[in-house]
Amino acid sequence: MAVDYKPAFSADWYSCPVCLEVLKEPVTLVCGHSYCMDCINDCWDQPDTEGGYTCPQCRRSFNERPELNKNTVLAELIEKLKDVTVDGGPSVSYAGPDDVSCDVCTGRKLRAVKSCLTCMASYCETHLQPHLRSEVLKRHKLGEPTGNLEEKFCEMHQKVLEIFCRTDQTCVCLLCVATEHKNHDTVTPEEERAARQNQLEERKEEVKKKIEKKEKKLKGLRKTIERIQSSAEREVQEHEKVFRSVLESIERLRSEVIEVIRDHERRKVGKAKEFMERLEKEIKELMRRNTELGKLSQTNNHIHFLKKFPSLCFPLGDQDTPATSVSEDLLPETLRMSLSDLKKSLEEINSWEIVKISEPGADDSCHILQNLRTRNGLLKYFCPLTLDPNTANNCLYLSAGNKKVTSQMKTILYPKHPDRFDSWLEVLCREALSGTRCYWEVEWSGKEIDIGVTYKGIARKGESDESALGHNDKSWNFCCSVSGYTAWHNNKSMRISAPCSHRIGVYLDWPAGSLSFYSISHTMTLLHTFNTSFTEPLYPGFGLVWDSSVTICPLNPPDQ
Repeated sequence: MAVDYKPAFSADWYSCPVCLEVLKEPVTLVCGHSYCMDCINDCWDQPDTEGGYTCPQCRRSFNERPELNKNTVLAELIEKLKDVTVDGGPSVSYAGPDDVSCDVCTGRKLRAVKSCLTCMASYCETHLQPHLRSEVLKRHKLGEPTGNLEEKFCEMHQKVLEIFCRTDQTCVCLLCVATEHKNHDTVTPEEERAARQNQLEERKEEVKKKIEKKEKKLKGLRKTIERIQSSAEREVQEHEKVFRSVLESIERLRSEVIEVIRDHERRKVGKAKEFMERLEKEIKELMRRNTELGKLSQTNNHIHFLKKFPSLCFPLGDQDTPATSVSEDLLPETLRMSLSDLKKSLEEINSWEIVKISEPGADDSCHILQNLRTRNGLLKYFCPLTLDPNTANNCLYLSAGNKKVTSQMKTILYPKHPDRFDSWLEVLCREALSGTRCYWEVEWSGKEIDIGVTYKGIARKGESDESALGHNDKSWNFCCSVSGYTAWHNNKSMRISAPCSHRIGVYLDWPAGSLSFYSISHTMTLLHTFNTSFTEPLYPGFGLVWDSSVTICPLNPPDQ
């Protein structure tokens, strides 16, 4: 029986000979050949050596560049061919990135319309025709086009995988069933698929619920972000308003202060100028009289001398001007004091800064506002300390309610205690400082003393560096002497040149990992800062030499 075979359309019939793609805006030359509008224009933008224009296929020449018009009939035909099916197969087109390509096509491959599980190959409409016409090939098992056909092929027996082995949970061929998988629980893939389809549906429903749950969280996070952004904008506007108001107030005060000073300047200078004018007139009058007196003293006419003398030689004391001194103080004392207070307030504002810290147990760092350049800014972190008698060396005498320590040659019989330093003249405080900010001040006397902090695990016995403040990795020490300062940690030192001060301020910012030492006098000067990461509570401590003392100063924090 003859097979009614309709040859499939060839893609070459509607491809551009230049770009080999499906014609776009097709134009047809008088010679009958068709091209994409852009392709033929690109070719003709570089005319041949004879100065004419040539058809790229038949090489027919044109003396003048032909006018190109879109071939609407061909364009409509191409659009229809994209949708036309041949013998019930899919539309003729090239294989895309997500399509299964024909295994027989050479060059640019067409999209496959069927896959043969017997041949283990995929075919386009044209190359599928032998399977539709040949009685032998008709027996092959055709299916929907699929890639990775080797997945359906048994590697051991080179047969199609047609059975699912439930015992080994794998797909096998019929020969596997008769050999390695004999007596196993086997079913067809369709049966196993049906059994597992319900599980798949349940898993899909589970995944769907998780997606809905996560989408709900995502929606909530989007709203959270919107609220955060809205809140941040409100905060920015609020603080911007405050700072702008402060700046405007400062600017207004600046203008008013300048105007007051200039007003006092104008009045003082005006008054001084009045005195100057009066003095200049008096000087001019005196100089005129001095000239007349000079002339009179030179005259030889005794009668003229005697007549003129009374009018020129009257006493000058009666003509003296009143006191003409002008005060150079431009501002009244009350206003000057007020401006001095304002200056201090502004200087304190200038000392505030935003500091980034890491709070213990927090996932992220945070920021705080601190004033670490003025003593008042530090006093609000004042921490009262007390010396621990159980740690004091036997040559250290504690007094003033355990607020003062003095070294002496006489040994004190303290009770035995494991925390006591038995060699170094050192003592620690009772208080363990952790996760907070603390400030304290000490006054010292003698040739040299040590001010530091340490972990509790510092050694207490023997003369090794493990017991000395700053000479191990468990402690930090700031050595003060009449000749200068030295910072110590882990037996490494740094010399600090600064005038000697017998009052030292210590600021510990445990969360930020900083330990700072200040010279306290009529001003406060930062001497040194240790920057590290504290991992344990810290105990303030002191080390002394002979004939020296340290006193923990009582402080009154400023009103909050």
